[in-house]
Amino acid sequence: MRIPFLPFFNKKNNSSYFLALVLENEKVNAVIFEELDGKVKIIGNEEKYFNDSIEKISPEEMLDALDKAISQAEQSLPNNTQALKTIFGVKEDWVENNRIKKDYLLKLKKISDELGLTPIGFLIVSEAVCHLLEKEEGAPVSAIFIDPGGKFVTVSLIRAGRIIETKVSEIHESLAFTVDSLLKHFTSSDILPSRIIIFNSFEDIVQEFIGHQWSRSLPFLHLPQITTLPTGFDAKAVLLGAASQMGFEVLDEIVTKEERQEFKIEKDLEEVVKPEEPREELKEEPIEAPKEEIATKPIEYFGFVQDQDVVKTLPKKIVEEPKFEEEIIAKEIEEIPEELKAEENQMVIKDFIFGLLKIIKKGFAKRPSLHIPSFSGGKTILVFLGILILAAGLFFFYIFGVKATIIVKVDPKIISENQDIVFSSTSPTSFTDNIISGEFVTVSKDAQTSTPATGKKDVGDKAKGSVTIFNLSKNTKTLSAGTEISLTNDLKFVLDNSVTVASASSSTDSNFNVITKPSTVNVNITADQLGKESNLPSGTKFSVSSFDTADLIAKNDNPFSGGTKKQVTVVSKDDVDKLISDLTKTQEQSARDDLSKNLLSDKNLLPAFIDETVSKKVLDKNIGDETAIVTLKGEVIYEGLSFSKNELINLAKSVLANKIPNATAINYDNIKADIKDIKVKSDKEVNANLNIKALLLPKIDTNKILSQIKGISYKEAEGKFLSISQVSDVIISSSPNIPFFPKNLPRNAGNITIVIKANE
Repeated sequence: MRIPFLPFFNKKNNSSYFLALVLENEKVNAVIFEELDGKVKIIGNEEKYFNDSIEKISPEEMLDALDKAISQAEQSLPNNTQALKTIFGVKEDWVENNRIKKDYLLKLKKISDELGLTPIGFLIVSEAVCHLLEKEEGAPVSAIFIDPGGKFVTVSLIRAGRIIETKVSEIHESLAFTVDSLLKHFTSSDILPSRIIIFNSFEDIVQEFIGHQWSRSLPFLHLPQITTLPTGFDAKAVLLGAASQMGFEVLDEIVTKEERQEFKIEKDLEEVVKPEEPREELKEEPIEAPKEEIATKPIEYFGFVQDQDVVKTLPKKIVEEPKFEEEIIAKEIEEIPEELKAEENQMVIKDFIFGLLKIIKKGFAKRPSLHIPSFSGGKTILVFLGILILAAGLFFFYIFGVKATIIVKVDPKIISENQDIVFSSTSPTSFTDNIISGEFVTVSKDAQTSTPATGKKDVGDKAKGSVTIFNLSKNTKTLSAGTEISLTNDLKFVLDNSVTVASASSSTDSNFNVITKPSTVNVNITADQLGKESNLPSGTKFSVSSFDTADLIAKNDNPFSGGTKKQVTVVSKDDVDKLISDLTKTQEQSARDDLSKNLLSDKNLLPAFIDETVSKKVLDKNIGDETAIVTLKGEVIYEGLSFSKNELINLAKSVLANKIPNATAINYDNIKADIKDIKVKSDKEVNANLNIKALLLPKIDTNKILSQIKGISYKEAEGKFLSISQVSDVIISSSPNIPFFPKNLPRNAGNITIVIKANE
């Protein structure tokens, strides 16, 4: 059997290979991508890190790192193939006025000469990342970009897809701490976006940022949300940006809804103009998708090749487009019914039809299998007439049926004011006197709480013994129970019983010398203090309180014993005071919930109770009792004050009324009024301080601007809005979105909706 000829078996591989060098602060990423039939895909990728920042390393170290990265990435290329055409991804601060700065241009030229590269353009990495994020998320991004390295971190403020400010710092203490410190030096925004995007991060870095306590001075409206970008996202962004500028399609990219709709319409056009009879197989080669955009105008981000126009470095391919005879076009226009030729829209309809026919003939240029018969028979005229009538209907629906929504994003300014106010249970609300009418409310709750005892107390036994008291005086001495005797070391003892000691007696010896003999008495004594220190040995001498030692002295014949001491924990007065304070806190939330349930929907409670009283207190231990834990039960009476939250907001508005600049207006949906420093003045009035914060938005006269923008192009409308102070971005969408039609706003202002949104 003879096999039929299949032309695609002999199709040549006309692949082209490109190199993207992504230069970042501490690394280079070499990406090899292949272009085949207008579609590109990554086939090689290699990263190399520098020993220091790219600004500090030597030219030799940079060349070595780049050479190794390129060599590794080129291993995926076919044999004897090199990717010499190079696109550089560079840092934002390397570029000024869309041109590479001279110093960096010389550095890139040296890299290209040493490594044998042919530079064809450059992209700013951070801008490419913004564009890719916008493509994936469907809207311009407002966030804080964090690119962490081994020694340095780069932080960028992105507002509505545009880079506002970038700072780089060495990492100190921790990555989150360094970012926190850097953000304090950003000066281009009153409010920071509440979203943080981290490049190439690990889980521990993400957790570090999630657990970080941000400085209160940073102007976040909300706790920032932490998100990450996958490894290689920057390289993918550079590839996508370069492919887009060069007119290539990136494989495996998500097709947008608008692209799907456009493709469907093109398929429908193919069905309309399909010939009725089969045609002979075409012999000519298929015409590739035109790339004249690259060949005829400079690429937006390219253009640093010295002494040479960059567009001349790219292959130029001229595509011959099939021509429509002008007579046929004019005749088809004349066939439009007269009722469609309203004076106001006649020229617009003609322009639109010429545009539609141009789209159709471009479709034939891209798809040579769709051939327009060369004869001018009636069938061809009828087909085109049907197309034109359908197009006219679509056009009128576009003019009168399409609706547009304009989202105007503004950067709000924060205004803050403080005002002393009075909550009164007897006076009506008065904004001029800063008085809010209030009502005292109470609720009682049974409560119980415990705390460890903290008091200390010595316990034990006192030493006991007996002494002999000697009376050396000529007078009888009587000592009552409790009389104190002591030692020179301050140890004290007391008599257990009362005793009387007779006076001393006198006699003479053989030499007629007078001899005094003291009288004595034995008595039991007890130590005045606890502890073994009072266990004295025998023969200890004591002095008797209030008596001269020449008259009375005491001495023990036997040692003292029984003295012991130890320290125990007991209930103190401070413990009881703490229990009472803690008892009121245990039921505060429950009491607040109970009071709130009984309030009307427009009422609020002051954030602090006016009074908290504890009654029916019952302690399970008394002060001084030995214990480890002490418990208090009681009833707590909570007294609060209710007020109208609408009246409070209206008072805040009146306070701000004279503080607002003429060109701005308060966003009352986001006004905040916090009550602080609550002090009870009497049983009828409470003083407090009202802290008011509000967002100021620009005044936009929507009726006036609608009259100015109806019917004009999206671009012109965006320009009018962006000329207004504080407007950062404008997003215009239409419903339904009709491909191929001009991007103009509806002529009927009633079909345009303007939404003002404050950036976070």
